[in-house]
Amino acid sequence: MSTFKARGIIIKENLVGDSDKSLIILLKDYGKFTVWSRNCRSSKSKLLAGSSLFSYADFIIYDNGRTLTLNQIDIIENFYGLTEDLDSLAYGTYFLEFVDKNIQEATPVNNIMLLLLKSLLILSKSNVIKPKLISKIFEIKFLQLSGYMPITNCCSYCKKEINNENELYFGDNGIVCNSCKNNEQYLIKISNNVRLVLNHILSSPIDKLYNFNVSENILNELSLVNKKFLNTHLHIDLKSTSFIEQLESI
Repeated sequence: MSTFKARGIIIKENLVGDSDKSLIILLKDYGKFTVWSRNCRSSKSKLLAGSSLFSYADFIIYDNGRTLTLNQIDIIENFYGLTEDLDSLAYGTYFLEFVDKNIQEATPVNNIMLLLLKSLLILSKSNVIKPKLISKIFEIKFLQLSGYMPITNCCSYCKKEINNENELYFGDNGIVCNSCKNNEQYLIKISNNVRLVLNHILSSPIDKLYNFNVSENILNELSLVNKKFLNTHLHIDLKSTSFIEQLESI
């Protein structure tokens, strides 16, 4: 039995009984864990303010060998700005669910945690870059950090270097040149500008990811590329995506 301190962010919450919560927290240097937050929904609880989605904090956790229980929360950032805009809140919720569904428990993923925090910070405080573009950048970088890096500098089949070809396609593993397009049944035709955007995202460190904008046409192309690559490599169905689709159709 022991008590330890760890910095992390709450990525999922489940209400239990009248006053408790079961929280999934992504902890730096530890990974994803389920932590019990007892009586945290009581108005008198010292855990009330910090035991909610998006809370980035220092957590003091008691481990009895079977379960983890929250003893104390010292909030660092609650990303309050997300609650002031419906689109930002929808995408922020999507980021949390995306991370929760795509990482294993008890496996340190500090780079992914940093990506999540940076993305939420930009989403909650920037009026320059669209939430949809933030989400596309987040998805591509997450895939790269998880080992699913698309091939963008050469054809994924013949390995010919890509420069300014008139016809480019995106397939299961990345760029496909015109000569190799018959190797796959379902390809997306893309512009060279989208390839350059992909290269920029893949080559940028996390703290420099969100320093550019794109046209609506490029963003739409990028969305198709991401959807194909995600469906090929992750095979996940997220509840938050349907809400985002509803917002975008309004």
